[in-house]
Amino acid sequence: MNNDNSVALLEMLNAREMRSVLQKQLLQQYRKPLICLTLNIPGPVKLLPGVPEAFAEGCRRIEETLQEHLILISNFRTVKEKTGYEAFYSVDASPEYVKELMITLEDQDALGRLFDIDVLNVDGTKISREELGQPARRCLICDEPAHACSRSRKHTVEELTAKVGEILKPFTSC
Repeated sequence: MNNDNSVALLEMLNAREMRSVLQKQLLQQYRKPLICLTLNIPGPVKLLPGVPEAFAEGCRRIEETLQEHLILISNFRTVKEKTGYEAFYSVDASPEYVKELMITLEDQDALGRLFDIDVLNVDGTKISREELGQPARRCLICDEPAHACSRSRKHTVEELTAKVGEILKPFTSC
């Protein structure tokens, strides 16, 4: 990949700030819980081969799950930038129930492990796995708690990117 696809730290920080602003706007406008999908892609290049297809599959899985559980989507929005793809769903259901459903999607298979699906309450607070009695996310490489590996930098960006590449391989258009 060339450096044009690399994302600088400042660009990532700006993207996070813009995500936060959009989340607040959607929460205020629709006054409903908000589902936010991003992909866990380590390193400076966020749009690896297969990312657009994996993101589309994540959206499809969320929409299918919501439909199966008769949860109405009041609004849907996407942001597609070199800092990563993001989807936002304003939904008419209990945020705790929605988070339980999204945890199932995150944990169902290797691709689900790349999904980062946050659920925000109407007041903007994030519903955590822990408050629902669910275990923390696991590391893609060693299956230890992901936050511990991330904090200690147990694995290199290259190792993590290689693992993500393996997971995305079926989604690459080659």
